[in-house]
Amino acid sequence: MKRLTFTALSFTGLSFTDLFRVHYSLISLASRQLFLNSRIMLLMTMLLFCASLSANENEQSRAEQNSEQDLASTLIIKVAYVELHSGPGIGYPVIHVVEQGEHLTVDVKRTSWLKVTDKRGNVGWLHQDELLGLTTLQNEHLTSAEISWNDFQGRDFEAGFMYGNFDEAHYYSVQLAYFFSSVFSGELSAGKALGAISNSDIYEAMLISQPLPELLISPYVGIGGGIIKTNPHSVLADSEKRQNTLMSAAFGLKYHLARNFIIRAEYKYSLALTDRDDNEEIQIWKLGFSVFF
Repeated sequence: MKRLTFTALSFTGLSFTDLFRVHYSLISLASRQLFLNSRIMLLMTMLLFCASLSANENEQSRAEQNSEQDLASTLIIKVAYVELHSGPGIGYPVIHVVEQGEHLTVDVKRTSWLKVTDKRGNVGWLHQDELLGLTTLQNEHLTSAEISWNDFQGRDFEAGFMYGNFDEAHYYSVQLAYFFSSVFSGELSAGKALGAISNSDIYEAMLISQPLPELLISPYVGIGGGIIKTNPHSVLADSEKRQNTLMSAAFGLKYHLARNFIIRAEYKYSLALTDRDDNEEIQIWKLGFSVFF
């Protein structure tokens, strides 16, 4: 038996030490991949939990929200008068003047302008700043903070710019998000890392969950994927351009500053799937701002 073992080892050209090293490397690689995948699975579980939590809360509060929206959509003029424009802009002419005490029904909101109808059926547009002179059917005065906060909760799109650290390199990114609800959104982003050894371009799509959108400082988590293109500097002799698939998980905070401005901070962990033995780990810290509309 010993002679057969020795012959097999001689044929492969590997010693016991070499075999042990190969075996240990394979176990280490498998353990590493399992650990990395567990991070992604943990964030996916968090997203699913947030989805179920959001669905339950939305189901319970749907009736209350509908009644509140009906009350808020009918406003009473408390100032001497308000002017209604023919379109959503100060350049459009004034076509109607509605006097104090009359009711207005809000039909459509476009950016900072609202399309309203008076009791006679006249239709026009007024700026949201005019709402400070109006009240709801419950005789509650509207404040600029409330108007801004309601816009934030009901936003459809969000676009922004962020700057941060990409493994000791300067990182710049822009992103555009569409909100399916106050909790879930889809985001597209493009970023560029400028490093001493190489530059990288990153393009990603992510699903983001913001489970507590009513908080002033609201946390969020996200998962997604994309591609990373790495361009080594030409001073390196044996360098070559690379393109790899990217898997990412993110955690961040959003703070509604004022009107349609948001401050945002984010940590993102990414895994670049390479054709080498080890995949590349990437950590990105970012801080920036966004505007919603």
